[in-house]
Amino acid sequence: MMGLAALQAFGFSVGDLLVAVVNYSYYILLGCILVSIVISFFPRYPSGGFLQAVYEAVRAIVNPILAPIRSVIPPLRLGGFALDLSPLIALIGLQILRRLLLIVIVNFIQPVTG
Repeated sequence: MMGLAALQAFGFSVGDLLVAVVNYSYYILLGCILVSIVISFFPRYPSGGFLQAVYEAVRAIVNPILAPIRSVIPPLRLGGFALDLSPLIALIGLQILRRLLLIVIVNFIQPVTG
């Protein structure tokens, strides 16, 4: 509780901080999923040190989100190629989750904490 009082003494609102955390987390995950989509167009594993680090970091963030979706919804087979719908479903789910969290924060947490 001492930290909450200190934050409020400096003009910070707990609700505003929670809204910022939710929004930043959403945009980081959105960016990682979009980078994962772009990376998936290049079938070879990157050989450069920096690109390999980016590839590993993005996969480490995105795979725990996409793997459960992929296990339930298989890729859509269209002739000679398969269309993976899991990133699209994850993006829609993240948007819904973000909206719900913001509604809870604005309507229930901000009135209590100020």
